[in-house]
Amino acid sequence: MSLYTLTPRPGFDRYTIQVGWNPHRTYFGTVVDFSWDPVTDPDNQPDTVRIGQVETILDPTEVLLAVAPYADIPTDLAATLRADQVARPARR
Repeated sequence: MSLYTLTPRPGFDRYTIQVGWNPHRTYFGTVVDFSWDPVTDPDNQPDTVRIGQVETILDPTEVLLAVAPYADIPTDLAATLRADQVARPARR
């Protein structure tokens, strides 16, 4: 499994953004605000993105497009994720 934590874009500092390859046959991405408290801040509910947890995603660009509004995406990240898939192929 690979996991990369991305740098949030300005204005999205509250989010933790991660992408990676899971050798159970999918790329995945998450955008989560772990600091949000619905009791103290009920009117400022965060966005949440979870992709590749239920569905199978075999193209890393699909995951990167889903998290791109929230994070700076390194130019070589799609290639790195593809290399992770090759290095850790899907388990049978």
